Amino acid sequence: MIEQKSDSGWRDFSLSEIFADAELCAEIEKWSPPSFVKEGETLFRQGEAPGYAFFVKTGEIVLTMHVSGDALWKVRATRGWLVGLPAIVGKEPYSMAARVFRDSQICKISRDDFHQLVQQNPRLCCNVLQILAGEVHGARKALSKLLVGPPK
Repeated sequence: MIEQKSDSGWRDFSLSEIFADAELCAEIEKWSPPSFVKEGETLFRQGEAPGYAFFVKTGEIVLTMHVSGDALWKVRATRGWLVGLPAIVGKEPYSMAARVFRDSQICKISRDDFHQLVQQNPRLCCNVLQILAGEVHGARKALSKLLVGPPK
């Protein structure tokens, strides 16, 4: 969303409605047990080289992206999200910044460990592709709303 607020402070908006399935969550937790991360901590910054993906077990992460001038796109990531996935899969810099909005339990998995995990468990690739496709769809939908405006 582009700096739009509601009564709760955020308009409900999700970059993707597809989350990590139970099998992917369990495998990530085997590689990286959840750790407590306090509100306000930065997980990564927009433009940084990707090192990790972050599975949100509990809590809330805010992803932000500077899109033009002073405009800021904000997305909430809650339980079940795998944050930073496009960057570690695509080996491109993070396209957004991620900051802990509410105290959270997060599994932090390195790019190398994540690649090894999906190589050892190829059936997980389907869920990873679904998540990435969902993010592409969500981004296109948001871009359409920005360029065309909401449906009348």
